[in-house]
Parts: sequence; structure tokens; C-alpha cells
Amino acid sequence: MKKTWITRFALSVLLPTAAFGFAAGPALGQVFPTKPIAFIVPYGPGTGNDVIARLISNKVTENWAQPIVVDNRPGAAGAIGTDLTAKAAPDGHTILIASTSQILNQFISKVNYDILKDFAPVIVPGTLPYVLAVPNASPAKSIKELVAFAKSMPGKVNYAGTFGSLPHFLGEMLKTAGGIDITLINYKSTPDAVPDVLANRVEIWFTTMASAVPLAKAGRVKVLGVAGKQRAAVLPDVPTMAEAGFPTLDVSASFYVLAPAATPSTVVAALNREMAKALASPDVKEKLAAAGVAEKSTTPEEASAMLKTEVAGWAKVVKESGVKME
Repeated sequence: MKKTWITRFALSVLLPTAAFGFAAGPALGQVFPTKPIAFIVPYGPGTGNDVIARLISNKVTENWAQPIVVDNRPGAAGAIGTDLTAKAAPDGHTILIASTSQILNQFISKVNYDILKDFAPVIVPGTLPYVLAVPNASPAKSIKELVAFAKSMPGKVNYAGTFGSLPHFLGEMLKTAGGIDITLINYKSTPDAVPDVLANRVEIWFTTMASAVPLAKAGRVKVLGVAGKQRAAVLPDVPTMAEAGFPTLDVSASFYVLAPAATPSTVVAALNREMAKALASPDVKEKLAAAGVAEKSTTPEEASAMLKTEVAGWAKVVKESGVKME
């Protein structure tokens, strides 16, 4: 009787366990990704984030059974899409392409995310210099002429940006450096400002090289200065910010592919591996260069170190600049 009871007890415990094992085995053994990946872009189409994300996602999708789908979620200087990703399931199926603006936004706006605590860095795909552009109808042919123009009409010259973003901060820096009074016109993202810039309703446009180059090549805007130690190959006639006499405006955006913080390291490694392959492909390199992007390809550890350094750097810059954001 004792043996029979033990046998029955063992079967009552082991059979459900075995059944669970058979049921759970395939799920646990599935190879990532198991469904389409949402690649959140916290700005609209045509931004630097969007250009880089689409080039990466298109190339990776060629090699993976599951597609990477770009999902534009603009608003609040990128905070909406960033917060959405931070709260997503940490399984690698929702990722974000963040940039310097998401770092800066933490110091000048109230946001619901912590860029260091809420994310697991995957890769740094590149950096992109900012430029100062003006409408083609603008009388200014240099930043110094632009400053003189703004001084002649205090408070009446506008610049395009998104509150709390890098263009907003650059506009404030120009005000300080040039001793001028210019007004922010707030847009959801860079492309939203384009119609007003082209129509000369907004006189100053800080934007990425990726957004400015096509319009500059078409003769629709004039780029007066570019960030970087050297002139951009795609705009060889445009001086650097330092050459133009405004070294404080020498700012480039770094881009970070991020996953939610608790994403398994194996998943992060898989994303990094495929994205590194995409960035190494000749066609992607060529398209990034044409957009003015300085292509990079880091390990997750290198991306994490870069992010920590940039967060600390911007915290210091904002504090020392004396710029006050409302």
C-alpha cells in the first residue's frame, strides 16, 4: 500500500510537470525574433533618427525571418516615443532609436524616463552634425550676417525647433553667443517646420545634415554653418561653426539604438550582431554618407559607455551655459 501511494503521488506531480515541459519547450527554444520588431522613431519621417532607422531596418529585414517595422511616434521632443519604449515588454520586439535630444530633454523638461536606468543600449549606429540653415530668400549669407539681421529686428526673427530638443537649445545658444533676441516656433519635429522655412515664415532652422542636405542641394535653403572639426564632404563650400565664428554651436547628434532595460543580454547581442552587419554593408554605408551621417558600429558595452559619457557631458554643458528653459 505504501509503495502504491508513493507511486500515485509521484505520478500526480511528475505528469503535469512533464506535460508543462512539452508545452513550454518549443516556446523556450524559439529563436529571437519570434514576431515583427517595432523600431520606434520618436520623431516624424525625414528626421535623422528616421533615416538611420529605415536604412538599418530594411537591411536587417533582408536577413531575418521577422521584419523590423519603423514606427514613428513624434511629440514632446521625442519623449512620447521614448517613454513608450521604456514601458514596452523587455523581449527585444520593441526598440528605439534615440538621439542627443532625448538626453538633453532630461535636463530641460519633465520626462517620464531615465535614459540610463530605463534602457539597455544595443548599438551606436552613427553621429550626425547639426547645421544652421536659413530660407533661400534670406538676405544672410553667413551666420554673422544673420546675427546682424536679427539685431536689426529684435524679437521679430523666429527659429524653428521642438521645445526641449537640441535645436531649441542651439537657438538659445545662438541668442547668447550673438547677443540677439529671437523667438522659438515650436514644432512636433524637424520636417513639420519645412513648409514655414521654405516660405520664409521662419528665418532660422537648426536641423541635422540629413534633413538639410536635400533641400540645400535643390537650392531651397542656404546652410550657413555645419558642426564638426572639418567641412562636410556633402557641403564642401559651407564653413564649420568654428570657421563661421560661432564655435559654441559646434554640436553633433549621436544616435543610440535602445531596448527596454530588462531585455536579456542574448537578445541585445542578437540585435547588435544583425545591425552591425547592416551597417557594414556597402549600400548602407553609401546611403548614410550621402545623408551626412558618420557611420559607427559599436558593441553594446561601448554604446553604454558612450551614453553615460554623453549624459554627463550634457548635464555639465546645460549647467554652465546659463541657458534657462521655461
